[in-house]
Amino acid sequence: MLPELKPHSDAMATTAHAMIGGVVWQTIALSLGAAAVIITVMTLGALDLVPLWAVAIVIYVSVYLSYTALHEAVHQNITGGRQDLAWINQAIGTLSAFFLSHSYEMHRTIHLTHHRNTNDPEHDPDHWVKGSNWLMTMLRSLTIFNGYFLFCRRHWDDKRMRRAYWIGLRDTTVSTLVLVAIAVFVDWKLALFGYAIPAMLAAMTLGLLFDYFVHTPHKARARFENTRVFVFPGWLDTLVTWAYVQQNYHGVHHAFPRIPFTKYRAFYRETRTDIQDAGMPVARPLG
Repeated sequence: MLPELKPHSDAMATTAHAMIGGVVWQTIALSLGAAAVIITVMTLGALDLVPLWAVAIVIYVSVYLSYTALHEAVHQNITGGRQDLAWINQAIGTLSAFFLSHSYEMHRTIHLTHHRNTNDPEHDPDHWVKGSNWLMTMLRSLTIFNGYFLFCRRHWDDKRMRRAYWIGLRDTTVSTLVLVAIAVFVDWKLALFGYAIPAMLAAMTLGLLFDYFVHTPHKARARFENTRVFVFPGWLDTLVTWAYVQQNYHGVHHAFPRIPFTKYRAFYRETRTDIQDAGMPVARPLG
């Protein structure tokens, strides 16, 4: 458990606990919907019924959205307190990870390590995105899933990282072989420009939005201080929150990881005074 430099109120903890309920159907719908859209648009692209540029845009958005379902599955948030339905988390996580050319099991190990060691240059896997300049930050964000393999190799003495490495290699290979098959037997342009490149750009967007901006300057380590929230004025906050899939309130997630993503903003608004008193940094880009 990360340290708390300032105590948080019992009322805030009670509010957080109350927001952890049953099955979050929105996350299941997000995962299945993104999968259905990806399969459909790739099929239409293969039949030349949708132009390649349109396929690329849809794939970029769908892969970007798929990560949220994977992320929620990692924290077992899809089924809340329903232990009898815990298998749904793995099923949804595995499905969503496939379209990211990633691995649910690997990401579970890596991401929970990130939570235990947030902003620790040596032990936080997501510290990978912190580049020496903007170009390096973008390149590191583009290769964030590759960076996880390097992290595992650097911590090879930890059997959890060795296991994550081999499982990640297995699952990533499966996804890659499917894409290679599309390139060989269907259309290499569809595989490369319709899927591979948009998916990589989606990974870069995820690295920048979900890892870099919310944790910069990557120094604080305390539970309520290591991750910020971005609050925008009026209707713009709603627009950004939808586009950001509520991760502009990522600080809420690091403070209380079991709160489902659908309630980040609601929790922040309900506990605004308490959570800021506990030390959470708030950025207001437009005042």
